[in-house]
Amino acid sequence: MESKADVECVAQLARHLASVPHVHIAHPRRSAVAIVIRLVISTYPPYTPAQTPEATIQSLHAFLNHPLVSSSQAQVLFIQRAQHSRDPWSGNIGFPGGKHELCDTSDQDTAERETREELGLDLKMGFVHLGQLDDVAVYLLGQGTRMAVSPHVYLQTQEQSELCVSDEVASAHWIDFSCMVQRAERPVRPFSREYKSIGANIAARIFPKYALTLPWWFRIASVGLGNLHYTVLPLPYTAEHSVTNKVLEAGPNCVRVSDHVRFASDTELYLWGISLCMVSELVDMSLPIAPNRSVASPWPQLGSWLWTDINWVQ
Repeated sequence: MESKADVECVAQLARHLASVPHVHIAHPRRSAVAIVIRLVISTYPPYTPAQTPEATIQSLHAFLNHPLVSSSQAQVLFIQRAQHSRDPWSGNIGFPGGKHELCDTSDQDTAERETREELGLDLKMGFVHLGQLDDVAVYLLGQGTRMAVSPHVYLQTQEQSELCVSDEVASAHWIDFSCMVQRAERPVRPFSREYKSIGANIAARIFPKYALTLPWWFRIASVGLGNLHYTVLPLPYTAEHSVTNKVLEAGPNCVRVSDHVRFASDTELYLWGISLCMVSELVDMSLPIAPNRSVASPWPQLGSWLWTDINWVQ
């Protein structure tokens, strides 16, 4: 995809977010993430902040059609979470964000506070809030919905200082938006030649507290029930557009949950789960007519012998 098409996708995304109501999931436990988009340009032209959705679209139209911007490349910010025994998403690829705190007055406040704490980015300065994607439910196998996650989309409109990653983050990466948009026409197919997956033991998902002690009945259940296979969307990254936590002294490929489960290679990040759901909707909303199709299936498969998406297993 050419750079001009990048800007057109961002413009279309802004229009859709302003006009299409998001789906809200009513749940007492809430989290929020920030999906941050930047344009790779040497000098940012002035951007006029607006107070209404209609005025924001007009300001964005003028900004995106400026000669310095109109042919620029768009990138999306991803993080890899640091390895932590108490973090269920330890090592995962996703977006900056976290749980709602008492100091937060809204999901948007949560997304902005967490991004500031994790990366040193103040989304209230030099960014415009484009809107909100549909809430995503977090399921645990056998336990139902445990939390609702609210994704908020931002566009950078001013030059920013280098990211400052906290001890919660192993690395941060600016990934070309085009590599995600192109997947709308060529999604990752389960068990195809390019297929990669994140494996999850079914017994460990049902009985997580026994995954460390490994009683005899758990070992039998682990073998008998087998694994779920979650399709990943590979995202190519480069050192030039990445920031690694120097305290941890580990690149993305070094953070994993076991020797068999990696969330990155030396050249790619592996996106899966609810973050993949968010990217799928982000891509859909950036196209002229949202196709409502996934860039890679976020649903698990049992195996190549029964690869049909098991939508009821979460």
